[in-house]
Amino acid sequence: MIRFGILGPGKISHRFVKGMKDVSGAKITAAASRDFNKAEEFCELYQIEKAYGSYEEMLKDKDVDAVYIATPPFVHKEQIMMCLKAGKHVLCEKPLMKTSKEARECFDLAKGKGLLLMEATKGVFTPTFLKIKELMEEGTIGKVSYLEASYCYDGKFDENHWVMHQNLAGGGMYDVGIYPLSAIVGLLGTEMTELKRMDLACKDCLGMTQLLIKYNDVMASVRGAITVATDNTFRIYGDIGSIECEHFWKGHDLSVKINDHKEFYHFDFESEFTFEIQHFVECIQKGLSESPVLSEEVSCFMLDVMDEKKTWM
Repeated sequence: MIRFGILGPGKISHRFVKGMKDVSGAKITAAASRDFNKAEEFCELYQIEKAYGSYEEMLKDKDVDAVYIATPPFVHKEQIMMCLKAGKHVLCEKPLMKTSKEARECFDLAKGKGLLLMEATKGVFTPTFLKIKELMEEGTIGKVSYLEASYCYDGKFDENHWVMHQNLAGGGMYDVGIYPLSAIVGLLGTEMTELKRMDLACKDCLGMTQLLIKYNDVMASVRGAITVATDNTFRIYGDIGSIECEHFWKGHDLSVKINDHKEFYHFDFESEFTFEIQHFVECIQKGLSESPVLSEEVSCFMLDVMDEKKTWM
C-alpha cells in the first residue's frame, strides 16, 4: 500500500482526494499546511489520519511513502527537493516548475535516491485520451496532417495573483496551455522539427499564447490563455476523417467522423485524477524512477516549448 501525504491542502487537493477513491494500492494518510488549522479541517473533512502544521514535520512521518504537491509552481523546486531528500516519492502538480534546467536537477536527485518523480498532468491518462491515441495509431481517420487543441479561459485574476506574473510560472501556457501541449506531445512525441509562437501580454504575464508546432509532415496548433475564453476542443484531422473531444483534459466523450458517418464514444468515470494517480502508484510498485508516459524527457521538453525566453528554429 502506497501511503500519500498531501503538501498544500488547497482547492485542487480536494479533487485529488476524490480521484484517490477509485485508486487501488494507495491511500492518503496525512496532509500538511503552513496553517495547522487548515490542515486539520481538511483532514477532518476526509477522515485523513494525520494533520501537520509544517511540511517538514510531515516529511518525517515514516507512514508517508509519497507526497502529492499542490502548491503554486514557483515553490515546486524547493518542495520537490525537500521531499526527495526526505526519501519520499513525488507527484507534483503542473507545471513542474519554470525551466527544464531546474527540473533536471530534481530528476537527477530522484534517480540518485531511487525515487519516483512525476508531473501531475492528468489529461494524458484518461480513458478518453487513450481511446483517441488508439484510434489515431490504428489509422481510423487515415493519415493525420493537422491537430489543434486549446485551453483558454478568462480568469479575471487579481493582478497580485501569482498566475499574473510570468517570472512565477504564470501566464496562459504555464497555467493551462500545458494541457493541450501535453495532448499533442502524448500523440506525436518530442521530435518536433519547427516551432513558432505568438503571445498577447497582460501586464506582467503572457495572458495568451499560440504555438504552431511542426513534426515533419504534421502540424499542430496549441493555445493557452487566462485572459481569453475560447472553444476548448481537441480536433485531429486525417485524410479520411476527424476526431473531436471537448474539454479533452477531463472529458468523457469523443466523436469520430468519417465522411457523413459519426461514431460516438462515452467513458464513465467519477474523477479524471484517478488515472494519473493509479499510473504513479503502479510506477512506484514497479520500482521506476520516472514514468514511461510523463518522463523526464517529456516534462523537460514541454517546459522548453513553453519557455518564452528559449529560441527555436
